[in-house]
Amino acid sequence: MHAIEKIIEIYNKTYTKKFLKTFYINIIDFFETLGFIGMNLYYSIICLFKGELDKQKFFEQAARFGVDSLPISLLMVSITGMIMAIQVSLEMVKQGAGDYVGMLVAISITRELGPIIGSFAVISLVGSSMAAEISTMKVTDQIDAMKVLRVNPINYLLAPRIFAGFFIMPFVIIIANFMGIIGGLIMSHMVAELNTLTYINSVWQGLTVKDIESSVVKAFVFGGLIALASSSIGYKAEGGAIDVGNATTKAVVWSFVMILLADYLISWLFFNQQTF
Repeated sequence: MHAIEKIIEIYNKTYTKKFLKTFYINIIDFFETLGFIGMNLYYSIICLFKGELDKQKFFEQAARFGVDSLPISLLMVSITGMIMAIQVSLEMVKQGAGDYVGMLVAISITRELGPIIGSFAVISLVGSSMAAEISTMKVTDQIDAMKVLRVNPINYLLAPRIFAGFFIMPFVIIIANFMGIIGGLIMSHMVAELNTLTYINSVWQGLTVKDIESSVVKAFVFGGLIALASSSIGYKAEGGAIDVGNATTKAVVWSFVMILLADYLISWLFFNQQTF
């Protein structure tokens, strides 16, 4: 019996035990967070259909998503288009494929890079601030005070942010996509001396309605997921100042992972030949 206790004591001090314990805690936390996010989405949808959505808060958050995040989104996506044009335009012109430079840049930006890079910009600017704001309210008992005053925190704090993300993000990404294509036009002309009309005709011939639809759908879903994950994880925070920082970091990580998974699923639905 003494030998067994000694073995258990040694095992408890090993890195294997620490790893398994940490892994178990993280798995439990993952499913709790996922369930909490799903529950908040459900209650937000109920709030919308009951007509209890705070319209003033919705427009405030819409301005936050649309106006505040637009400059950084445009900058990042336009630079992405420029970088792509720098890398491919000169070589494609040398190989006699200059007529396809605009098509390549436009399809890459519209299908993938525009929504993803734009969403990353929104996460870094809006998502992180949402998580920090709501988690600060939670740890300082402001949300409990709202409940005492019979104000539903979901209807007042979460639902306006979530639906603002859903409905405003597509406009941000559409403008960002356009700027990314323009950035590619500028750099392809500067680097490879590609004719402007050749580039524009290539974009016009290569870009399809399906590409634009996929970009809009991705933007719609990504915006909602960013607001949902950031608000929910901020709302779940407990403790003190250090927990506000942890909640903000966790919200950013969850937002990144969720939009990448959603990006895969939407791309598969739109561009898998067996789907349609």
